[in-house]
Amino acid sequence: MTEVTDSQIDEAILSELGPLSLKTARIVVRVGEQFDEADQAFFDRVEARIGVLIEAGRVRLFGRLADWRCSELALMPSDA
Repeated sequence: MTEVTDSQIDEAILSELGPLSLKTARIVVRVGEQFDEADQAFFDRVEARIGVLIEAGRVRLFGRLADWRCSELALMPSDA
């Protein structure tokens, strides 16, 4: 399989999100499914990219990112 770039992961994360919050675990797994990846190393990479998108102000986090089962994500409103 071709190496997945950070940009591709970012696009996949953003494509899964909308204005309503969704569980972080759901987003991580669905991004893995988009690239046919299900190993912990890839999931850790998705988590890291989510962190970058949060820092960039593109994604809103509810809770702690490391706590996938309890935290949630949503797109940052465009007027924020």
